[in-house]
Amino acid sequence: MATYNPPPFPRRPKNANLLTETRYQFQLAYYRYEINTALYVMSPGEKLAYNIVVMSLLALLFSAVYYYLPKTTITGLQRLAYYITGSHRMHRLDVASAGVMQSSGAEAMASLGGMMNATALFAP
Repeated sequence: MATYNPPPFPRRPKNANLLTETRYQFQLAYYRYEINTALYVMSPGEKLAYNIVVMSLLALLFSAVYYYLPKTTITGLQRLAYYITGSHRMHRLDVASAGVMQSSGAEAMASLGGMMNATALFAP
């Protein structure tokens, strides 16, 4: 029967230069990962399978963020500009467009007033 052998806790090196300190931080992060995910009680094959699943999910997450976040952010900013201004025109999102935003704000208030008048028609 095998005895329990916990993973060794990484010790801070005596001569700390940038390379050894970085290596120590990586060892400490992996140790925390092993402890928090219960990898330390798994066999090497189970560890490999678990780590492959985790790395695959992380790769899917990062690729989704890389490919879809820019387009989603632009779409969200365009919708936000439409909600603020009430106009379908493309707005530049910088300080130089403050005059455009103010005139569009007046347009937005006018369209909001028109919408309120239109909803009054349907009131019981």
